[in-house]
Amino acid sequence: MIKKIQSGIKQRKARVFFVFLLFSITAWLITRLSETYSHSVDFALNYTHRPEGMLMVDTPPEELGVRIRANGFQLLGYQLSPKKIAIDLREVRQGNKGYFISPQTYRNQIEQQLSQGIGLLQVPSDTIFLNFQKMKSKTVPVRVPGGLNFAQNYMLEGELILEPEQVHLLGPPSEIDSIEVVFTEPLPISEIKGDFKKELLIDTKYRQPNTEFSQDRIKVSGSVFRFSEAVIEVPVEVINLPDSLVVQTFPNMVGVLCKGRIEGLKSLNPEDFRLVADYSSPSSETGRLLLNLALKPEGVHETQLLEISVEFITRRE
Repeated sequence: MIKKIQSGIKQRKARVFFVFLLFSITAWLITRLSETYSHSVDFALNYTHRPEGMLMVDTPPEELGVRIRANGFQLLGYQLSPKKIAIDLREVRQGNKGYFISPQTYRNQIEQQLSQGIGLLQVPSDTIFLNFQKMKSKTVPVRVPGGLNFAQNYMLEGELILEPEQVHLLGPPSEIDSIEVVFTEPLPISEIKGDFKKELLIDTKYRQPNTEFSQDRIKVSGSVFRFSEAVIEVPVEVINLPDSLVVQTFPNMVGVLCKGRIEGLKSLNPEDFRLVADYSSPSSETGRLLLNLALKPEGVHETQLLEISVEFITRRE
């Protein structure tokens, strides 16, 4: 029993000792941290208000070591969470060596952003040099790469619709001067049988580190229909023939393969087409005349000549 009492007394004494020790250490820390010190710290720099239409090419200093006067609590806070200082580029100057911010300028900016009770003792004497390059704007067309993969007997009605059809680029001339057109990623549809509408990203190969695009995504759509085919025999018309000559072509009728809607193909006549051969073209020297479909009706979506040239003979009147 006596041993238990003695053991309890010892434990209470130990607890009291450690409590007093903790209070003493805390009081000492508070006293020490309340005192004022001078100390070197590193500030992270954040450059703001870039001049409009200008690009900062090279990376300027990201940190700046300075000496400050502050109490221990403030210094401890800076050690745990380094302070970020905004460098306002509206105060940049231009000299013989380019753009720069003088030590006095960034000293003033740092002082304005320090907490109350903190004094700025010393900053580096180095000037911060900045490399700006004038930005250039440019407008280029947008294209979808490759052909569309339609199911058999299906085709696109009209043109592929892109929204927008053009994008605006803003960047340094070294990055955008060579860009004349931008392509989207491929259309992820195969065996197309119906109308479609997709949103495609611009191909990443056109991305440049310092170039901005007015649009990242392009809406692509198209109307699709099922077509039929019909062959129309069209007479060959020879043009640019001298008045003293008469020409005979072989054959004198050439088939034109037409693709379109069934109802449109049913009403086609040879008179709806004009198939010409130019006698004055260099091809006439080979004994053949190249054919050109100069006119086709609006209801036909696609045509193909079954002959691309004809033979001919001439005689004088």
